[in-house]
Amino acid sequence: MPSQLLWPAIKQAAASGVLAGGYGYAKNNWYVGANAPIFGRRVDSIEALLAIAEPGDIAFLGPQEYSEGNLVIPATLSPFTMIGMGNRGSSFIEPSTTTMEGLQVLADDVTLMNVGIAKGATGDYALSVGSQAVSADRFRAYGCKIEGDGVAALLYGAGDVLLEDCEFCWCGTGIQFRSNDIGFNTQIYIRRCRFHDVLTACLGHFAAAQQVNGLNVEDSVFERDESGTPPVDYIMLSDNLNTGYFAGNRFAFATNEADTLAIGTGILWGPNGTEAGWSTARPS
Repeated sequence: MPSQLLWPAIKQAAASGVLAGGYGYAKNNWYVGANAPIFGRRVDSIEALLAIAEPGDIAFLGPQEYSEGNLVIPATLSPFTMIGMGNRGSSFIEPSTTTMEGLQVLADDVTLMNVGIAKGATGDYALSVGSQAVSADRFRAYGCKIEGDGVAALLYGAGDVLLEDCEFCWCGTGIQFRSNDIGFNTQIYIRRCRFHDVLTACLGHFAAAQQVNGLNVEDSVFERDESGTPPVDYIMLSDNLNTGYFAGNRFAFATNEADTLAIGTGILWGPNGTEAGWSTARPS
C-alpha cells in the first residue's frame, strides 16, 4: 500500500473495528511506546513485544525514538506487521550501543509501514532481511526510513521483496545485495524510493559474484549529498549475471556514465533521467 494511502486506511480500519481487535486474521493488536491507548495490549519495548507476539499479530509503535538494537523478528513469527504512527521518522529504532544492529527480519510475510531504523556506528546494518542461513520471503516496506554508517539495508538471500516510498540515507551503501547458503536475492522490487547522502553505492552487491536476479527499480531518485558530492557509484551491479530492469529513475549526474552507473549485461536500462535528460541509452 503506498504511504499516502496509509492514514486513510487506518481511519477506515479504526471505524470498522479492525484496530480494536475486529480483524479476524490478527490474533493481537499490540501497542508499544508512550501514550498507548488504554484499551490496547501495551508492551514496554519492541524487544518485549517480539518475545511474546504471535503469527498474524500487528504491532503499532508510538511516535518516539526507541533506543533498542539487535532486534529480531524470528522465523516463527510469520506473518507479522509493524506500523509506526506519526509523521515519517517519528517512530524510530536507534540503538544506543555503537556495536548494535537495528532490526533483522527472519520471518516470511513481514510488513513494515512508516518505521525508521538506524544502526550503531560500528554495527553491520540498520535493517537485514534474511541471514546467512535464512532467506526471508515476501518482505514489504512502505514509507520507511533506513539509515546509518556502513550498510543501511542488507538483503540477504531474500525473495519477493517490495520496497516502496522508502528512504535510504546517511550511509555507506543504501541497499546491499548478499547471497547466503540458500542462494541469490530474487524478485526485488524498488519503487518510488529516495537515496541521498550515500558514500559508496546507493545499490550494490557485497561481491561481484553475489548477484541479484529479477531486480526492478522504478521511479526512484538518486541524489548527491548535501555538499553536492555524489556517491562513488550510484549503482554497483557490474556482474553480468545480474538481471532486472531500471526505468523512470532520476540520477543527480551529468550523463549516463558507466563509472557511476555500473550495470551488468543482464540488466535492462531505460528510460532513465540525468542532467542531460531522459535516455534509454545504456551507461557508457
